[in-house]
Amino acid sequence: MAAFLFILAGSAFAAPRLERERCSFKPPRGDRVECFVLIVPENREQPEGREVRLKVAVLKAKRTAGAEPMVYLSGGPGDAPLVASSPGADALAEGDWWNETANIRRKRDVIILSQRGAGGATPNLDCFDPRTSEPAKARRRAVTEEQEREILTRCRSGLDRRKIDLGMYTTPALADDVADLAAAMSLSRLNIYGVSYGTRWALEVMRRHPNLVRAAVLDGVYPPQVNGEQNEPDIVRRAFEQLYTDCANDALCRERHPTLRGNVESAIEAAQGKPLELKLQLEDGPQPVQLDGPKLLMVLLHMMREGEAALIPETVAAIQRNDLRLLKMFAEDLESNDGGLLEQNAQQFDGLYNSIECRETWAAVDRAARRKQIEASGVYGLTAKTSKSPAFCPVWRVAPAPAAERQPVKATTPTLLLSGTFDWLTPPAWGREAARHLASSRHVVFRGQGHGVVVQDPCAARLRDAFIEDPEPKRALPCRADTPPNFTAAFERARNLP
Repeated sequence: MAAFLFILAGSAFAAPRLERERCSFKPPRGDRVECFVLIVPENREQPEGREVRLKVAVLKAKRTAGAEPMVYLSGGPGDAPLVASSPGADALAEGDWWNETANIRRKRDVIILSQRGAGGATPNLDCFDPRTSEPAKARRRAVTEEQEREILTRCRSGLDRRKIDLGMYTTPALADDVADLAAAMSLSRLNIYGVSYGTRWALEVMRRHPNLVRAAVLDGVYPPQVNGEQNEPDIVRRAFEQLYTDCANDALCRERHPTLRGNVESAIEAAQGKPLELKLQLEDGPQPVQLDGPKLLMVLLHMMREGEAALIPETVAAIQRNDLRLLKMFAEDLESNDGGLLEQNAQQFDGLYNSIECRETWAAVDRAARRKQIEASGVYGLTAKTSKSPAFCPVWRVAPAPAAERQPVKATTPTLLLSGTFDWLTPPAWGREAARHLASSRHVVFRGQGHGVVVQDPCAARLRDAFIEDPEPKRALPCRADTPPNFTAAFERARNLP
């Protein structure tokens, strides 16, 4: 870190630079963290213009060994891993970062970098109060669809008045931030670990700065050549089809839930006519909620995402008995972490998300084909139907990404790709598609897991850590990834609910 004021040759305005800042994080005894602000141009072709300031946390290795650090690239777009979810909290403790990176930090630093335009960065493009206080949550829950459009319109106009160039808040710009971080730290090589949208960010780093990356681990792969909005109903349906097949192949699940498909579909359809009424116990007190068909589907998909697909048959069977305890448990988890159940309408006030997804995804959607697929998909199209992209992208007004950015990333960087069978956000097919263009890669699918398998399966964490240590894709796996959903354990959990 001696080079934290490192200046590249050329214009001083163009050079990325690091400034130390006081850490708000409290590492465990024996651990250390260093905090910086990375300062880079908003527009690298206009280096004397606005500066962007990005928070950086360096979780220090246990011993100094000179090993290349691992840089974590967060998801979203718009995730803010260095910003706590509530005032006074410790973001690194909330994310369990010290335990999660303990093996990596035996000999190499772990670096967490804010996304430009998101929490932890200046400017921050968010259009609404964060969900961190009771008044803010109450205000957000009361926003109507008409008010949402007005908020986005005012927010977008405000960014124009401040002369913030949303064309500079893109995946390529984020990729260049990583290269600038390396330059400011005098790092010639680094490892990258991306999750969800962070995998697209990582792939763009590999495309634009191929000599910088020693090894890459991509968890929940979202390559630039796929479109997250185009085929969502089909992706959701396939995830449920896999669940139905797995249940039919499991003796206990087959016996207990012989008509699982019908049970799931009829439960969602029934909720469309008569929403399920729950009272969620949340940090800001008990909150009543009505789950209609789309919101019930959201909870079931949340279970898949969190690696809890095996509990869906028991949850749906319990709903039929008017036992809503399992449903309530996962609805509370979804609302506490992501929201979406208590608001009057689906919302997206994250300006960076809008800037990237409207530019890189929605602009390329075949809207007629999308509508046709939603109509043909029955209950499996309900979440896609609630997407706000058709409403907020015209308001947000960003130019479409050039076609070249949507081309596959071709690289020789050693790359480990990880997927979960029940990940409907970044399905395994996307990992296979990305791997086809990566000459030195391995794609591992975790049979019973969902989105972000490193935090769901100890084997995935072992694979990541071993690959960063020795990035050899052909090495034999040290543990099994093909364990199917455990319906027996799920039944026991359901039976032993208080």
